[in-house]
Amino acid sequence: MRYGTARPRRLRGDLVKRNAAATGYSFPPATRPEVWRQHIPPVTAPEPLNDPRIAELLKVEPGTRVMCRFRVTGPEAESPFQVSTSWIHPRATTVPGLASPAAGPGSWQHRLETGGHWPITWIEIHRARMPSTREAALLEIPMSLPVLEIIRVGTSGDDGEPVEVTECVVASDRVETLHILHRDESAREPWPDVTNVRAEIDTER
Repeated sequence: MRYGTARPRRLRGDLVKRNAAATGYSFPPATRPEVWRQHIPPVTAPEPLNDPRIAELLKVEPGTRVMCRFRVTGPEAESPFQVSTSWIHPRATTVPGLASPAAGPGSWQHRLETGGHWPITWIEIHRARMPSTREAALLEIPMSLPVLEIIRVGTSGDDGEPVEVTECVVASDRVETLHILHRDESAREPWPDVTNVRAEIDTER
């Protein structure tokens, strides 16, 4: 199994780019200017959505048959970087070409938008966990190595409801996150003058 052979990628948590190689988007794990490939044949097919967490985020009942896109991808010269599973809301499955496996990375979101859901906005939920047996095998990592799970919820610009939920699973030794912190309004003004604090402390000794 591969372990620690690639330099970790830094994920800028708020940056989505247009894909320079195709019509679509590049999300944080894929924002470097490099060619990614499919490590197994991609699968696009209706499947029951049995994960109650994902079903709740997509706003469907658990067990609902939902269009599922399954991918294992990564840079061309490296081992698999991420396992990606996307669930598309049933109301959007009539969008032309959406079910085609040929809709490459990020381009299927473009098809959703041209099908009436422009502009999609996203939020991400990150957590660390241990991999499943299947995830470890697909990522070529030991079961003892934690993974970073990224759940991305895409909201339709048409009706303001979730139109897709994507789960990305990445080996934890291959990624680090970067977050820019912004001051709340309550923290934007300078602090009051505290030049006498030192003297007050000395007096109490």
